[in-house]
Amino acid sequence: MRPRAGGAVPRVGLRAFLDLDRVDLVWLLVLVVGSFVLRFGSPFFPNVLGHPLTQAPVAAWGVGYPYNGDAPIPDVPVDGHGNITHGNQPPQTHNGFVFDEVYFPIDAAKDLHQPAVDYFDPEPPLAKLLMAPPIAWLGFGTWSWRITCTIAGSLLVGVVYLIARRLRRERFFAVAAATMVSLDGLEFVESRTGVIDIIAIFFAICITYAFLLHWQARTRTQWRATLYGLAVIAGLAFGAKLTALAPALVASVLILGRFLEPLAVRWVPALRGVAGPGEGEARMWRDAAGGRRAALHYVAAILLAGSVFAACYSRYLTIPHDTVYHFVSCDPKTGLRDGPNPKDDHQDVPVVRHADGSWVTIGGLPVPSIPTAIGNVAGQVKASLNYHDIECRPHPYASRWYTWPVMSHPVLFYADYTHHTTGGGSPETAWITDQGNPAVWWPAIPALLFCVWVMSRGPQWWRVVIGAVLVAGLGLMIRYFKAAETGIVAVHPRMAPFALGLALMVVFGVLTVICAVVSRRLVPALCVLGYCAAWLMWVLGNEKRVLFFYHMLGALPFMALAYAYALTALRRVHISVGNRSVSLAPLSYAALGLVVAGFIFFYPMWTGLPLTSADHQMRLWVGDWQ
Repeated sequence: MRPRAGGAVPRVGLRAFLDLDRVDLVWLLVLVVGSFVLRFGSPFFPNVLGHPLTQAPVAAWGVGYPYNGDAPIPDVPVDGHGNITHGNQPPQTHNGFVFDEVYFPIDAAKDLHQPAVDYFDPEPPLAKLLMAPPIAWLGFGTWSWRITCTIAGSLLVGVVYLIARRLRRERFFAVAAATMVSLDGLEFVESRTGVIDIIAIFFAICITYAFLLHWQARTRTQWRATLYGLAVIAGLAFGAKLTALAPALVASVLILGRFLEPLAVRWVPALRGVAGPGEGEARMWRDAAGGRRAALHYVAAILLAGSVFAACYSRYLTIPHDTVYHFVSCDPKTGLRDGPNPKDDHQDVPVVRHADGSWVTIGGLPVPSIPTAIGNVAGQVKASLNYHDIECRPHPYASRWYTWPVMSHPVLFYADYTHHTTGGGSPETAWITDQGNPAVWWPAIPALLFCVWVMSRGPQWWRVVIGAVLVAGLGLMIRYFKAAETGIVAVHPRMAPFALGLALMVVFGVLTVICAVVSRRLVPALCVLGYCAAWLMWVLGNEKRVLFFYHMLGALPFMALAYAYALTALRRVHISVGNRSVSLAPLSYAALGLVVAGFIFFYPMWTGLPLTSADHQMRLWVGDWQ
């Protein structure tokens, strides 16, 4: 096939379009399998150092180790052997719950119960449904309810590699980004704990990969196939958790920007000065979209995504719901209050009911009534959004959004101050904290600023405008956020500067889209857009709602991509020393070495390995732990 003038040759065939060679497949296998083994087997004990002849060289507790093995199981329909029962059992022991495992595995067990047990969860159901099969196969226990998260966290590493390969053809970039995600503490801890965040972020980052496939489509078949694939993945991502909003928003504004590019350049002459090469590829993509028919396909894709999202509630629709709360107020001291009587903390308001007419028979098979099913799902989503909007209960490990990039206050998942050595020595401390790897998080901040610098390349005024808008927007938001903690942003008179800062960040987002679409700086612009969207989506409402450091998990892949992008650029830099040209590539490899060293150093704090008091204190780098 001959290339068009100014365009690229369309890559036909699935294998050619995915553009993955054997080396990529090997790297994918090594990264994903290596990440899984590390997460599944940890914590590892190198006995070869302390007991070279009397014990096995390496011992492992594994992901299913019951850290809190002596606490009762609250209200779980399982018997003493961990089997799902047909009736509620007395509280069992030896559960091993860590942090929010007291919620999600229990919900998964209730989904397995026959008939399923009603419960109210303000998150969509898919993540719990994915946790249910191992529980059904292996029984209710730490191994079964954590394995789904371990698989999702390992696959997340592979998806980041795939994203990086779509963005740049330099393999170092892909390997570096995936390695940073694999060896980060926040991702590592979430992958070894039976909570839903890592499952949700896996699907969310799959949105970005599917978007890139759609973005790089060159034929009509590729364009349509990738669009509807993107819709299915988006529906699944929203079915896991509404954090999918961030990558979905990024994909949407970039696609809209590409369609509007010709009009924008025509209407705003100043944009012609910042336009970059490669317009032919964008024109080929718009041709593949089929002109005005593209709008119909996007409408159909949105309907498909909504259908997949609703399908995630299939199990939910078989459960009689009498405890779907509609909260009307929140007291910071006592927590949420549900209506209609705000004085009664235990007044249930069922906004979703499973009526006799909610199912119909089609071809001899019972299926949910479509109108009733839509109403039930809509009612649950409404109640969930209401919960997130009203909820205000304090928590000792809650933190504010502007502290997350520097890991100011991570969450302590587990603590044991009485662990003794096998020889009966002094008590040791064992912690599990979701602190990130400082060798990733802290250098990622200047790396993201480097991405802003690169994406704004062009006339000097263009770079100055983008930098000024970013500094002013973030500065105003952070400076005046504390004032928002005592009032509502929209009506509080002192919050005008905060609202201005938020508006400037929206302007910064528009300018970043222009950099990606018009200036053809997609790689750094996507890193910045993805990071900011996953981070700043939590701002509104954080003045009253309890949030935690792990809500920053969605920004981690873009943080790793930005840092890997900066290191890739560093590899190409040479400086003159006398008559010699010295490459700075070794510094890139040294930076990756620091990531590995940081993982090894903080590994005990992420796996609950017992430490002496001195070793424990040595690793308290961030956070107010009191």
